[in-house]
Amino acid sequence: MSAPIKECPHCHSKEGYYSKERVYGSVNWKYNFDGSEADNSAAYDYLTTKSGKCAYCRACDKKLFNMSEAEGNHEGTQTYCR
Repeated sequence: MSAPIKECPHCHSKEGYYSKERVYGSVNWKYNFDGSEADNSAAYDYLTTKSGKCAYCRACDKKLFNMSEAEGNHEGTQTYCR
C-alpha cells in the first residue's frame, strides 16, 4: 500500500506510518493436559476487525492522511485526516 507522501511533514521522518485498528471478540487459548500449549494457530480467526481511517507517523504519532489515500483513491491532493 503506497502512501501519498514520502515523509512526515511534521518531523520529516521517513520511518513510515501506521493506522489504529480495532479488534473485537474473544480467544480460546488451548493447552494440553501436560501443561504445554496446544495448536493455537487459528485462535484469532474469528475476531472482528475494523480498519482505522487515519494514518499516523510512526516517529511522532501525528495524523498524516486518510487511509483511503494510501489505497490509491487519491487524485494528487493531500487531505489530512481530521
